[in-house]
Amino acid sequence: MKYRYILLMAVLVIFLSGCSSSASEPAVIKQNRDSCDNCNMGIIELESAAQLILKSGKPVLFDDIGCMIQYIQTENPEYDAAFVHDYLSREWISFESSSFIQNGHIESPMSYGIAAFESLEKAEEYQKKHGGIVLLKEDLLKADIKSFKGEGMKHSH
Repeated sequence: MKYRYILLMAVLVIFLSGCSSSASEPAVIKQNRDSCDNCNMGIIELESAAQLILKSGKPVLFDDIGCMIQYIQTENPEYDAAFVHDYLSREWISFESSSFIQNGHIESPMSYGIAAFESLEKAEEYQKKHGGIVLLKEDLLKADIKSFKGEGMKHSH
């Protein structure tokens, strides 16, 4: 009986530790099936998508970095992790450590014109060649995000 209790506790610890580490990984987004939790548009361009992993473990998905910023500003969610795509590699990177460029010439689904970069140096290199404003995460969260928004891409409903 004592061994069953120990085995049950070990399994429970392993299960719970597995749950807590899942926040460090982005959720899989199903292209053309999942929708943005801010604007409700379908997520068509995966390389523009962003996401939050809430404290509950639930992923909150966005079709544009600007939608995620607007959601954070209005909803003030408690989250364990946030991910954006690096503009150059198209790989998921941590929102917390990213640097950003806002430029009206950067195409994004909702036309916020925000690109994420894995380092400040890469953002500054991009800025030298293409212009725009370099922003850190803190700057982006304080910005009037709606003022970044262009006319938007044509989406069919």
